[in-house]
Amino acid sequence: MLRFPPLSSLFHRWRLRAALTDLAAAAVLGVAGALATILFRELLYLIESLLADEPRNGLVSLARSLAPWQRVTVPLIGGLIAGVILQKGLALARGSATGDYMEAVRVGDGRLGLRTTLVKSSSSLLSIASGSSIGREGSMVALAALVGSLAGQLRRLPNYRRRLWVSCGAAAGLASAYHAPLAAVLFVAEIVWGRLHVRRLVPLVVAAVLASSTVYQLFGYEPVYHLAALPALSLWQLPGYCLIALLVGAAAPAYIALLERAHRLFGRLPLALPWRMAAGGLLVGLLSLVYPEVWGNGYSTVTRLLNEPLAWQLVLGILLAKLVATAASTGSGAVGGVFTPTLFVGAALGTLAGLAANALWPGALSLAVCTLVGMTALLAGATQAPLMAMLMLSEMTGQYALLLPVVLAAVLAVAVSRLLGGGSIYPR
Repeated sequence: MLRFPPLSSLFHRWRLRAALTDLAAAAVLGVAGALATILFRELLYLIESLLADEPRNGLVSLARSLAPWQRVTVPLIGGLIAGVILQKGLALARGSATGDYMEAVRVGDGRLGLRTTLVKSSSSLLSIASGSSIGREGSMVALAALVGSLAGQLRRLPNYRRRLWVSCGAAAGLASAYHAPLAAVLFVAEIVWGRLHVRRLVPLVVAAVLASSTVYQLFGYEPVYHLAALPALSLWQLPGYCLIALLVGAAAPAYIALLERAHRLFGRLPLALPWRMAAGGLLVGLLSLVYPEVWGNGYSTVTRLLNEPLAWQLVLGILLAKLVATAASTGSGAVGGVFTPTLFVGAALGTLAGLAANALWPGALSLAVCTLVGMTALLAGATQAPLMAMLMLSEMTGQYALLLPVVLAAVLAVAVSRLLGGGSIYPR
């Protein structure tokens, strides 16, 4: 007489095999996602090399090396070409699935359109290389997420597992872009998913850690932001850092409102998309005549703020110019991330607050810590993701000894931002 195992046993075996398959896939997606982000980065350097002898010095350095007329025309022409690519490309890709990995995970079936994603990434590549005030991480994460989606479609997975594979790709892309694997996991959990799914975290961790390790093995990347040796943290300084966190967190709703207002203003212009993006590029170019720091995502400028005492007039001028440039770039339709520009704005706000505090009470606070607190506070307040923000800044700077003010900054910023009715730069 034949005996069949109970259905519960078969179900548990199936779940175990699926879980092991997901872990193996996460490992592969981690490596593949890292390679996708590396490819995007190298293409970006290739385009920059057409304008500069040493493209890896950054876009701010490139802007400084150009003649004034070139500073204006490069973002203008770059915006125009990027707009043509986006408009014509999306028209040709009509019928393809979405290119928004957050949408595909939250409300979709985990399908990302190959043509749509490649068109948006190509347009983003031109916008970033020509100086737009946006981050490159958006396209990097989208490409890595696309790898997860294509793999899931190839295996004909059910929707919920395909969404998990897309999430693993996204975590891999963010981890390799910022060298922050744990923060990348929490980004997916807090922002993409909107809540922590404990059972699904393990594949995310595997993908993010392997992506970060792949980038490190190939290029030996160090923390994104380098800080000089800092003095030991004193507990009596914490109230000052907390006050800065509250002030910067209170600015988060206004920052989000500025970006939304820019989208509406550019949307009312009687211009086709390429000309709107050209107008945004023109504004960035004009601002760069005075402040070349508005070009790109601002890594080099934030590093300066973390390591050099700058005059408050210079910091304020750069901050205002960067706010306008970021609003113009994103509002005009340029494809890119606002994650890194948010860190830039937070760094400038924290620095200004630290300069004001030290003017009232000389030597009261460490200016570098004020800058770091400002970055954490605005990122947390503008994303409503405190765990991700505190881990992101710790991993990006390697300053785990400053975890206490960073944690307090993230918690306080989210609290005051919510109190003032603030939302998130990532719609939920």
